[in-house]
Amino acid sequence: MKFGGTSVAGTEGMRRVAGIVAAARGNRPVVVTSAMAGVTDALAGLLETALHGGGIEEGVAALRERHLEVARAVAPGDTELARRVEELCRELRVLLRGMRLLGTTTARSADAALGFGELLAQELLAAALAGEGIAGRVVDAREVIVTDDHFGAARPDVAATRARCAERVRPLVEDGMVPVLGGYLGGTPEGVPTTLGRGGSDLSAAILGLALGADRVEIWTDVDGLLSGDPRVVPGARVIPEISFREASELAFFGARVLHPASIDPAIQGGVSVHVRNSLAPGRPGTVIRQEVPGSRAAAVALRRELTLVRLRAPGWRRRRGFLERLSQRIAGHGVELVHAWPGPLGIELLVPAGRAAETLEAILAGDGECRFREDLVLVSLVGEVLAHRPVLWGDALSLAAGHGVLRVVQGEGAISLGAVVGGARADELARAWHGRFVNVEEGDER
Repeated sequence: MKFGGTSVAGTEGMRRVAGIVAAARGNRPVVVTSAMAGVTDALAGLLETALHGGGIEEGVAALRERHLEVARAVAPGDTELARRVEELCRELRVLLRGMRLLGTTTARSADAALGFGELLAQELLAAALAGEGIAGRVVDAREVIVTDDHFGAARPDVAATRARCAERVRPLVEDGMVPVLGGYLGGTPEGVPTTLGRGGSDLSAAILGLALGADRVEIWTDVDGLLSGDPRVVPGARVIPEISFREASELAFFGARVLHPASIDPAIQGGVSVHVRNSLAPGRPGTVIRQEVPGSRAAAVALRRELTLVRLRAPGWRRRRGFLERLSQRIAGHGVELVHAWPGPLGIELLVPAGRAAETLEAILAGDGECRFREDLVLVSLVGEVLAHRPVLWGDALSLAAGHGVLRVVQGEGAISLGAVVGGARADELARAWHGRFVNVEEGDER
């Protein structure tokens, strides 16, 4: 059971989550918690503050008081809980002071600092569980989820994590306790703290579910489940009751940010169903993500905004052996996400996030040819297993999109998604058109 930052924000959130866990105690839950809402952003701000020489004491004091306030409310008179909160804040302060003295920070030290939100939240949630009569036990995820040393976006080692879970998590469950781990956190085999990337608590839960052989993974958030579209854009958007792993993975990549995109992979590997639930309304069924879900309509429409199309004109690039491989390595090495690429006879077009990513890409490609940019673009995607089974829908979807200024077309893995790159002003119109035609129809409607 993974709970997001908004779910555990403040005293009422902690108590509400504790009640949800208490209701599921018969299923022998393992709990993963994010930092309280806003805390990781505050920690990131403190890293910047440390480098500029001021504000550390005030920032840490504000975090300390916020967590102590919740500690006093969920566990009145628990001096040991207050001591642990104080100690964690003291460790954070020392770490930040060291960065200030050095005048620099490394990816390794940043990971160590950014994880304190989860370390604090797990202490508070375990105490809230005790208030419900549940024996919650804090387990340090840095000693359980084993990763490589790619700080900032570490990759878990499933086999090593499975061994650690057998040693440090499973015995607690078998003894009737509820392990509570901070999400987002991991550690190298040598014990150096790492993080799994922003939003990585979903990945933490999925990895633990795979490592423990769980019946299911529950992602508790502040929405009712995965939606068939952005309700701010698509008036007819609805909660999707069931969706396949492949569809959920495509939606996560193409802009539906309820789930971390990487969190689906461990679930697929272990065949563990994922349930997305609303912690503010636990009685609602949410969305179930499983291996196969039959249906005659598309699952959803997603929008990924603020993209830039980079056109690299490099005649003769096909004759340069290993050109694409070297180019991809340079792009990845600079931390630029490549959304999609279209190789052509005279050059290559690359779709990347706008802003700093596009600026970085321009510098990377400077020696390879002439670059031109098309900005303010949106990738509108139609996702559904039905697309792979009824190719006629591709023609219908492209015909409908033709009037919306399509610049490029993207085909997702397994032919279950179709994306159209359009200008920002036309994106919402296309999303509504595709949703109304292919998603918001009755099952069995063969139009």
